[in-house]
Amino acid sequence: MADFTSIEEVLKKIKTKLDADSSKVQAYLIFACNTSGKTRLSKMFVDKYEKQTLCYNAFLEDYFNWDNEKFVLKLNPQSWIAKLLKDEGLEGRVSDNFKKLTNSKIEPEFDLEQGTIIFGNHTGDDNTTDNIKISRGEESLFIWLVFYTILDVAIDILGETPENRSTHYFDDIRYIVIDDPVSSMDDTRIITVALELVEMIRRLPQLPIKLKIIITTHHSLFYNVLSSEKLKDCHKYPRLLTKSSNNVFSLGEQRGDSPFAYHNLIFTELQKIIKNNNIQKYHFNLFRALLEKTANFLGYSGWSDLLDESESKNIVVKQLNLYSHSSLSEIEASRLTDEEKEAFKHTFEGFTTKFHWRVVRDESV
Repeated sequence: MADFTSIEEVLKKIKTKLDADSSKVQAYLIFACNTSGKTRLSKMFVDKYEKQTLCYNAFLEDYFNWDNEKFVLKLNPQSWIAKLLKDEGLEGRVSDNFKKLTNSKIEPEFDLEQGTIIFGNHTGDDNTTDNIKISRGEESLFIWLVFYTILDVAIDILGETPENRSTHYFDDIRYIVIDDPVSSMDDTRIITVALELVEMIRRLPQLPIKLKIIITTHHSLFYNVLSSEKLKDCHKYPRLLTKSSNNVFSLGEQRGDSPFAYHNLIFTELQKIIKNNNIQKYHFNLFRALLEKTANFLGYSGWSDLLDESESKNIVVKQLNLYSHSSLSEIEASRLTDEEKEAFKHTFEGFTTKFHWRVVRDESV
């Protein structure tokens, strides 16, 4: 573990590591609690390398604000985001991504000249409603998807030769900085956002320019999915950033991929849904996250090795692989069969017994 007297020194250390190899995509994944300096780190990176950096953080979120009287999400029409959305005609792509990840008929309507986004629930029948208030989680997801769509387009454009690019806005981009994009989201969407981001990162090695990535978060579930997924042709550096009472910053390697406390919360949640017979497809994502952390901690080569051989195991492994790489809308598109539910229950209980998990017997579970 390395200690630093300022966040500037942390930034310098990270950038030096990222720039050490220009032939590979480099990704720094940093878990840090609030007040430890991670947002300052992202802001400082943008300030120092503005033209080379595409950044999502709290300062980007500040371009948006919700009007509770008019039920309108306002976007600064002079911001680079509004101008890029308009110039590249990205409104439809943002809308499609939003409907996909919310699995709903809620559709945003953009007026980029005025800097407003209105949401409507377009059900296609008499229940269609315009100008609705969306939840805080949906608002957070929408803002992230605006950036995600821009990043998606940037990757497409950077894959083109300079003379064929529709815009030269991204020509100098060398760094992608993302700070906590999953605020106010539930676990299901956190997992989905993380998996979508992983798939996007997997496209980066194909670019002629090897981009560098910094992702910081205080959400342990989001961090776990990102750090657990395999990234071919990409050097990944999972790190823990802490700040002591005397303002010393520490940047430590996540050795052995030891599990965070949230795995106990996942375990308790899975107990609860089995007891209440309320198993949903997204619970397979949670179960896989739990298996991956346990396998890494105990030194197993793969998470499926934790499960005893049985017909139930075959069913569950197939579904874990399928649902863990599906979007939220695909996960919720159809109901689980009784056979799948029973296989999930049997496999989870076998895992509980085999590895001596403490079974919570409180009536609230």
